[in-house]
Formats: sequence, C-alpha cells, structure tokens
Amino acid sequence: MLLNKKVFIFSLLVFSLHSPLYAEQIIHRVSIEGNRRVEKDAILNQIKTKPRTPYSQDQVKSSIQSIYNLGFFDNIEVDLVSEKEGVHLIYRVWEKPAIRKIEYEGYKKLDLSDIRAVVELKEYSILNLHKITETKEKILKLYEQKGFFLAQVKHTITEDKKDNEVDLTFHIDELDKVKVRKINFIGNHAFSDDELKGFMATKESGVFSWLTKSDNFQEEVLKGDMGNIAYFYNIKGYVKIKVDPPVVTISPDKKWIYIVVPLQEGELYNIGNIDYAGELIFSKDELKKERGIQSDALFNGDMLRQEVLRLADLYKDQGYAFANVNVQSSTRDKDKKVDLIFDFEKGQKVYFGNINVVGNTSTRDKVVRRELSIHEGDLYSETKLRKSIDRVRALGFFSEVTYTKPQGKSLDVVDLEVAVKERSTGALTVGAGWSSVDKFVANAQISHSNLFGRGQEVALNAQLSTGDNGTSTYSTSFTEPYTLDTLWSSGFDAYNVKTGTTNYDEIKTGGDVRIGHPIGEFMNTYLTYKLENTRLKEVTTTDDALIPSRRGITSAVVGTFIYDGRDDRQRPSKGFYETFSTELAGLGGDYHYSKNILRSRFYYPMFFNGVFRVNTELGGLLPTTNEAVPVGERFILGGVNTLRGYMPQSVGPLKQDKDGKSVLIGGDREWFTNIEYEIPLISSMGIKGVTFYDAGNAFDGLDMGRIRQDIGFGFRWFSPFGPLRVEVGFPVKPESGEKRQVVQFAITPPF
Repeated sequence: MLLNKKVFIFSLLVFSLHSPLYAEQIIHRVSIEGNRRVEKDAILNQIKTKPRTPYSQDQVKSSIQSIYNLGFFDNIEVDLVSEKEGVHLIYRVWEKPAIRKIEYEGYKKLDLSDIRAVVELKEYSILNLHKITETKEKILKLYEQKGFFLAQVKHTITEDKKDNEVDLTFHIDELDKVKVRKINFIGNHAFSDDELKGFMATKESGVFSWLTKSDNFQEEVLKGDMGNIAYFYNIKGYVKIKVDPPVVTISPDKKWIYIVVPLQEGELYNIGNIDYAGELIFSKDELKKERGIQSDALFNGDMLRQEVLRLADLYKDQGYAFANVNVQSSTRDKDKKVDLIFDFEKGQKVYFGNINVVGNTSTRDKVVRRELSIHEGDLYSETKLRKSIDRVRALGFFSEVTYTKPQGKSLDVVDLEVAVKERSTGALTVGAGWSSVDKFVANAQISHSNLFGRGQEVALNAQLSTGDNGTSTYSTSFTEPYTLDTLWSSGFDAYNVKTGTTNYDEIKTGGDVRIGHPIGEFMNTYLTYKLENTRLKEVTTTDDALIPSRRGITSAVVGTFIYDGRDDRQRPSKGFYETFSTELAGLGGDYHYSKNILRSRFYYPMFFNGVFRVNTELGGLLPTTNEAVPVGERFILGGVNTLRGYMPQSVGPLKQDKDGKSVLIGGDREWFTNIEYEIPLISSMGIKGVTFYDAGNAFDGLDMGRIRQDIGFGFRWFSPFGPLRVEVGFPVKPESGEKRQVVQFAITPPF
C-alpha cells in the first residue's frame, strides 16, 4: 500500500509539471482507460473536470484524489492530449485485484460454517489488506470464545496477474485449549473460595472436565463470572461489594491459566424505610400487599428485582403496558440500612391491536390463537399475556415461542406478534431390538400430535415382544382437543392387547369413546365409556378360587380429572402433572367393580441442563357385588414403566393353589414411585442419560408386604422417529429366582 501511495503522488507530480501548458484551454472530452470491473460511470461521477468547461489543474488533482478514495485502484494517471477541438483528458486506472477464492486451512475443532459466519470478506470483492487484518482478528476472537486462547491465524495471497485476481488463504493453527489450573480469591471473609467458585461458569480442571469442558479458559465467560460473584454478594446483603478485574497469568508452557480475583466485601446492610412515590393508581396499603421485601430484613438484590417486577405487573395488568418502576435507594452507613423509594411512571393506558402469528409453516393460526386468553381490542394485561405464551409453549408443537409488541395504529394500541419455530410432531417408527427381559422386541408406530396442523392427535401402534412374559399391542387412537371449535374435547381408542404373566396370558380386545372439558386454567375433566372383551389363556393353575373368571365382558364408565401445569407437554422440564381416575364397571357386561388410580408427577430443572423427575402412583380396587374381581384388573408391577429392576408383570401378592403351586394373583392396592435424574449427553442428537431409583409393591387387603426397590441407569434417544429407551435395573435384595440385573428396552416415552 505504501508503494501505491508513492506511485499516486508521483503521478500528481508529473502531471503538475506539464499541466501549465494547457492552462486556459477548453476541455473537449474525458476518457477512462484500464477499468475492467469498476463501471465507467462510477469513475466519471468522481471527476470534476467536465467537457466544455475551462481546464483546471486543481480540479484534475481533486478528481484523482476522489477516484483513489473509492478504494478500487492501486494507481491513477492522467494524460492531457491537445486536439483541434480542445483538451482531451485521459484517466488511466490500475485496478486492485479481486479475491477469486477464499480458503481455510488448519481448522479441526471448529466447524467451517462457524468460521465463515464471522468473516465479512466475500469472494470477488476488491482486495483490502485492512479488511484481511480485521478478519483475522475476528477468527481469533471466535477461537478465544471456544477456549483456544493461543490460536494463531496467518494469511497468504496468491496472485494471478493475467486476470488481476488473487486467491486468499487463511492458515489457522489452533493449538491446545488453555485450561484453568487454579482460581484464588483475595479479600473474601464471609464466603469461602469453594462457595464463590460455585457461582462461576469458569471451573478448575477436575475429574469430569473432559465431559463438561468447564475448565476451558474463555475471557468473556470470566467477565460474566465477575458479575455473578457481585450478584451473589448482593443477594446476601453486601450492598457495597466491589469485585476488581481478575489477574490472569499463564504457565510457561502456555497450557494452564491461573486466576486471582481481588474483591472488597464491605459490610452487611438491612432494608430500611420503604416508600412509594410518583403516579400512584393504588393506595400504599394495596401496594404493600404480598410485598416480597420488608423493613429490617437483610437486603437482597434479587428479591428487590422481583418486587419491581411485581409492582410493574400491577400497573401493566391495568392496561399501562409501558409502566416503569424506578428504585431510588440511599444507604445509611451508620445504621447499615438501605432506604428504598419505588417511583412509578404509569404512561398511557393501551389496548391490544392486531395479534399475528408468524413462523407457523404447518400449524394453523387458530391452534395458537385458541391458547391465548387475550383478544384484539382487550385492555392490555401483562399477566394474561405471559400465561397465554406459556400455554402456547406447553402445546409441545414448537421448539421456540417468543413475542414482540410493536406500536399499533395509534399511541394507545400495541400489536402482538407471536413468533414460533416448529418442531417435528410426527413420527414413523419401525424398530427391533433385544433385551434380557423381552428377548426379541419389534415395534411399528405412526403418530402425530399435530395432525394437518390442526392440533389433533392420532396414533397407530403395533408392538411385539417374545420374552417369558411376552406382550403384544395393536392400537389406534384419535383426539380432537377443540371439537367444532368449542372447549369440548373428544376422541376414541381401539386396541387388542396381550399381556403375559407368570401364571397366565391375558388378552383384551375393545375400545372407548371420551369427551372432556376444562374446569380451570390448568384442569380438565373427562368422561369415558369403555367396552372390552377379556380372555385368559395358558393358565397354569386349575384352582378356580384363585383365578375364578377366565372370560368376560367389561362395560364401564371412567371419570378423570387432570391438572397439567407442565411447561411442555411433549418434553417437560418443569411443573406438575396430576391425574385422578375412577372407573365403575357394571353398566351391563359380566364384571362389577370400582377402580381408582391417583398419579402425581413432578419436574424440576437442575445442573448440567438436567431434569429431576418424580412419578408416584396409588391405586385401589373394590368389588361392587359379591362376585370376584377379574384377575386381569388387579395390580401387578414390574417392567419399564413401574419397577425397572424387575421382570414385567412379576411383582405382587402370591398365593398357593390347591396343588401347592405359587400363583401370582396381583393386589387390590398398589403404590410405586419412580425418581430419576435425566441429563443430555449429545444434545444435538437428542441423546440423554438417566439414573433412577424405584420403590413400591402391589398389596392384597391390609397386608402391606415388603417394599420392593431397585436402582439403575439408562439411555434415551429422542429421535425424529420417536423415543427409544434402554434402561438397566438392579433389584435391591432380590428374592430367590429373581434376576440380579434386568435390561429393559422400550419404544415409548418416559413419564
């Protein structure tokens, strides 16, 4: 570039030596020579000397400078040719080469797409050394963010003088990631080093660092950690905490980082006086109700933030969508107290304008809109808006749900734009496997939880296992959540299920029809009529007293109450799910009984993006006549959905038949609990790991028997074709004849 500037100055000098000869002459024409890529008009627009105007040396110099400032040329010369009609000005330009190709070498641990995403240089753009330097800095910054703090980037330029083009190659030397060896704190007295490290994303190298990668040094992450430490102190009452910039040193071999964090804790402060000011639409007594902070309590920055949100929501629920609550705080160092004044700015009362749904390529607008409790023209309400968006997320049809509130047609109107990103809701699964329990397992399933984008659920399923207690299932189901666009849901099921136990095989063929209606924000009630034919085969005992009925028709009505407070119906990570069902058989048919089941599920997000999950089920069975309850309705546990350390349908009360053989008759009561922790292993592929503990049993009468327990681990693949599960259970204190390890394979979702 320095050489080019010298050539440019030399051209001006040569031009100035002979230009006086042409003073006071008229310019006849202006020509451009040498341009190949740059349009002629683009150059002419920079030239101030025009035909039929007097020649001016200063204007020619200014034109050369303007052309050069375009950044497309290495050199510019001007020739003046005297013609009969006047002066002919010829501007000769030498274009900078264009970048024909951009290549990258040496990258192994980062994807090429990630590198290209930060590179602004484009092929066939004009070569610019300054932009190349900027590009190398951006690539280095990307590597630093990924933990490659010592990476180096160089470049080479290969010229093709014939075509005036160059090939640009970036050479990347990734080197090893720099890892954190030790983190120390200076000035901390209230909290230990280990307590403070717990609030940092940057971690010291440890046993599991190869998995979490948290010991990789990243400067931006460390800056965020300093904010986390200040926040931790702030919620503990240390109002004047000061965290100084960390001192970072690197080992001589450039493999390890040592971090020292200096801080000044200050002293503990309590909350002093609390008052309210500004545009108050509530009385101060009303604002104090449900207040999360109180005078004389330890200062907590997080609770203060939540209180600001609570107060702002009070105003926003009254239509003041842009209300602000500013906190004016003052410290009394002598008393060690912080006085707070909440200052309100209510703004203008607004209404909802147009409500638009974007991003839904398959799902119909009405599927989203019917989950909203707000409508066009309604007074603005922050709480209703938030709950509406939560309901859309809970559908499970979308991987992302966000919203914006652009200005409406007037100042008192805000539009709502709900943006969704659809996830796969259909599955076609054909699979086979082998486990120690079920032996050969085969499954074929077609399902869709958002059929034709209408929110309808449909499933066809066939499953077969050939183990000792082999099973087979053939079923179909359909659910319409909003029948005829009303709040009533409806659906049906049809099935043929064979279940094997130690003493018999049970075959159920039947179906049901159901309707439902919400009775609250998260609660629904359902009424189902069931009709099924039950047959027992391969019965190993002739004792009719233990297995009295081996064929019959069940005609029953089932009432169900469901509370669903989960954040996602398909893949929950937070919330509760409670169901209670009561079945009354005897509306015709051969059997008469009452069966009640209570289920409770709890989900909570925890470390490593994992989910803590608990499932508990209680059941009871009572005859409503003097006739015995069919054995197939009694409770028997064991298997992938109850006690995973035991064979399917193997845990329950045993009785001796008249021949002295033990017969598994099941219980008229049951209880079991599943506790598990699920963490992602390969998030991009939907592969997760799980550890679990199960406990429970089936009981007969008042005999509680022994609580059976198991522990284990497993792997789950939430594939595009449906969930696949492999879980290994180990019984706690197995009884004689029970396996000490059971491998369960299932093509069904977990609870």
